[in-house]
Amino acid sequence: MENNTYARRTSVETLAVNTMNFSSFLGFFGGFAAVAYTIFDQLSENEGMSFMNNYVDPGGVMLVLVGSVMATYLKSSGEEAMKLPILLFLAFRKNVEKPTNIIGKLVELGTLARKDGLIALQNQEIPDKFMAAGIQMLVDGSQPQAVKQTLAGDLLAMKLRHKHSGAVLSYLGEVLPAMGMIGTLVGLVGLLSNMSDIASLGGNMATAVLTTFYGALFANAFVLPCANKLSVLSDLEALNREIIIEGIQFIQAGGNPRLMEGQLQAYLAPRLRTALV
Repeated sequence: MENNTYARRTSVETLAVNTMNFSSFLGFFGGFAAVAYTIFDQLSENEGMSFMNNYVDPGGVMLVLVGSVMATYLKSSGEEAMKLPILLFLAFRKNVEKPTNIIGKLVELGTLARKDGLIALQNQEIPDKFMAAGIQMLVDGSQPQAVKQTLAGDLLAMKLRHKHSGAVLSYLGEVLPAMGMIGTLVGLVGLLSNMSDIASLGGNMATAVLTTFYGALFANAFVLPCANKLSVLSDLEALNREIIIEGIQFIQAGGNPRLMEGQLQAYLAPRLRTALV
């Protein structure tokens, strides 16, 4: 009965994680679709305008994107900067287990350990690698202080990795609008230095305006939201690991799994605690 309840809860929480992942795609395509709709609505109202002539400037795109990436490389170490594509990809693909799932699994393992001993945990399937490492230390007979220090050190290292990676992505989001402004200044220099040539005014003005548009668009509709989402995911993963450390200590001490469940619920928001009832 208990296993069936856990399985049902797991399926519900997995659906929630997948929905969270879907929100990245919805936000990305929805945001750019809103901008595209506004652009083409303007084009339809002005017959003399065209998308390629008025909204596409290869030089401006090169300045904003390549310039921003190079500035990020300059500010960061080569290893961190090389992770930029991976970080942007993770914002769409990374899944973090729900805390209620983590607690449910710990209660299941705690019940088994109390009934058959810690050695019974050896052949249990544990998808979470951090939890699996902690359980393996229990099976190997590690001292409680060693288990706590090892897992806490792993958690601290993860937080530092995520902090440094997030800083790189956040800086890219900050420098994109700045590069857009540099492009605007370049366009204005060309515009003001050749006011007598009426034919060149349009092109110079387009460069001046479009680079600011590109910088603001890429930063606020893509890079900064991705950086914020990864920060949230990092916090959720850290919370899961804190729950796991607490739960593994409880299991090693031979505590009552039901008491452990109530104790671990303190890490959750009140609306999530009912999911474990």
